Formats: sequence, structure tokens, C-alpha cells
Amino acid sequence: MSPLAYVVPRPLPIGWRVPQREGIAWMKAALERSGVSGPEASRALRLYDLLARQSNVDTRATALEDYTHQEWDRMSLFAAPASGDGQAGPSRPWQHPTLEERMQVFAETALSIARDTFADETEAPDLLVQVSCTGYDSPTAAQRVALEKGWTTSRLLHIGHMGCYAALPALATAADAVRSRAALAAGASEAEADPRAAVLLLEMCTLHHRVEATDIEIVVQQCLFADGAARLDVTASRPSGRSLALLDHHEALVPDTLDEMTWGLADGAFAMTLSRRVPDHIRAGVEGVVSEFLARHGLTVDDIDLAAIHPGGPRVIEATAEALGFSDEQTRHSRAVLADRGNMSSTTLPHIWARLAEDDAVRDGDLVLSLAFGPGLTIAANLLRVEG
Repeated sequence: MSPLAYVVPRPLPIGWRVPQREGIAWMKAALERSGVSGPEASRALRLYDLLARQSNVDTRATALEDYTHQEWDRMSLFAAPASGDGQAGPSRPWQHPTLEERMQVFAETALSIARDTFADETEAPDLLVQVSCTGYDSPTAAQRVALEKGWTTSRLLHIGHMGCYAALPALATAADAVRSRAALAAGASEAEADPRAAVLLLEMCTLHHRVEATDIEIVVQQCLFADGAARLDVTASRPSGRSLALLDHHEALVPDTLDEMTWGLADGAFAMTLSRRVPDHIRAGVEGVVSEFLARHGLTVDDIDLAAIHPGGPRVIEATAEALGFSDEQTRHSRAVLADRGNMSSTTLPHIWARLAEDDAVRDGDLVLSLAFGPGLTIAANLLRVEG
């Protein structure tokens, strides 16, 4: 199979890394401090204790320093209200940051990361894509950096609100762009005939934390989702060093599941609904989607060497692996990223791709099936080949 393009994934640093037990202790303390009481609050506190003991996540990153300590008088987003001494302070209760305040943190963090990742580059990419479903700022960080560096003729694209699977269509779009530009530049100079795209993925799930939430599903989500950033460099020609060749991309909607996963605006923050039935829908639908996808290339699941499954949670990995017959060895990179980073929405698959590309036990020529899931309910997949 001839590649559509080549990709080099690179995780980017973001904020602070917080051990899971400490992060859950913060959430529990914040809920207690909020003054919420009653049976539902007691149940939520017990669930926090259980998740701290039995979590599949060891550490998570956050863009906000607030989550790293319990000194409430020096919080920023979760700042205490003015004490009446005449000093300026937030006009809203400490546990209810506004959407504007949350998005200010997103914008500042996104711009800092974008500046750092492109700091040493002088050559403009042909296409610059920013991806996020957890933050909104326009002009985007990618646009601001492009202007700062004088990249005034690069194509710019923002992909938003697609959820955890957004890295897959973002990569496919970038591949289409560099491939078509390379075809148009056939016979031109070597530089013109080697177009490239840069995809910057930025997710800050922890900015949408709801301190007073006692709903079981929300408590579980807040102990699972994390912040992350990654970059994908996409080229029409094979780069030096190890890369992943994109062979194909596929998406499908699962019928009768529109309300099983949603991501929308609520008062003060973005809000997710995530049905407990999602793993069951995946288990029921993913085999048919994958079989149809691989059959286009005369392949079956037995031909796949490794699976990069977006860790929507441990049950999502388990349901997908069971439905397709993947072993723990084949899904080890997905489980490792879940333990090390949690669910970072669209930035998670790039972290998995980078981990398997750096793994000496992964052989050149190995086929990788990527799978991620999002609102719709959407099943997105791509087929990659390890190139050394």
C-alpha cells in the first residue's frame, strides 16, 4: 500500500503533572469546601475514595496550578471571594468560575505552548492546523504564532468540538493537503515538491471541572480526563528517522446513539454526558466497521500487529479489544498512556502513536490500527505502518 502521507507525532509538555491520589484528594476537599451535603454528596465522597484506591490512572496533567495544592487563599481560577476588607476580588462564588475565566486560562496556555513548539522554526508550514474541543479563542494560538513569525501565507485551519477522535480527521485532512500540493508541484524544485503540515492539538479538560458535582458519571469523568498537548508533523515524502505512514482513514456513525455521548456548553463551563452504555455500543459496532475498513485493502484484523485504542476509560479499551480479538500485548501502549496521562481527549492518540514509534520492540513494517470514539456516536479509524 502506498502511503497517503507520513506523520511524526510528538507529545508536548503542558502545565503540572499531578499524582492521581493527590488530584482526587483535591476534588474531594473542594466538594467538601463547597458546602454541598446530603446523601448524594456522601456517595460522591465515597466514590472519590474508591477511585483513589482503584484507579487505572497513575498521574494526570493540568494546565492550572490550582489543582496542585489546597491553599485556598492563593487559588487563581478557584479564588475565594472578597472578604469585605475593601480589596478587589471575584464577584462570583469561588466554586463557580465563569466560562470567560476558564477560556482565559486556555488562551494563555495555548499561546505559550504554540510559541514554544514553533520557537526554533523559520520555515512556514504549508498548512497549520489547531485542534481542540475543550477551549475556544479566536484568533487561535496558531494564528497568533503564524503572525508573530511572519507566516502570512500558510493555510490555517481550526478543528473543534469533535471530541476524543479529532486527531484522526485532523491527520487525514493534513495528509490530503500535503498530498494534493505535492501532486500539483510535480516537476518543481525539491523544496516546493515536499510540502508539509503541522497539526497542533491542545486539550484542557480540567478547566471544566465542576466542584459541586455529585453525579456518579461526572465524578468518574473528572477523575479520568486530563490535559494534554501534542504536535503532528505531516509530510508527503518520508522523513528521516522513524515515522508512521498513513495508509487510510475511515469513519462511521453508530445508529441510534446520538444521545449516548455529548459535549456542549453549560452555565460556566463545557459539559459532557457520557452514557455507561458507550462500551457496549462499541463492543457491538466496532467489529463491523473495522472489517469493512480493512477489507478495502484485502486485510483482516489478524493482519494487524498493534492497536492504538483511544482510552476513553479502561472499559473502552477492554470492549474494543474483546470485540476485535486484540491481546494485552497488542494494546499495551494504550493502557500505558491511560495510566501515565489519563484521557486527554484528542491529544491522547498522538501520545500513543509516539510511544509505539519510540518502542524498540515495535518492528519496522508493523501495521497499526488506530481507533477513537466521539459524539455521534462516531467510530473513527486509521491504518498506519511503522517506518524506520
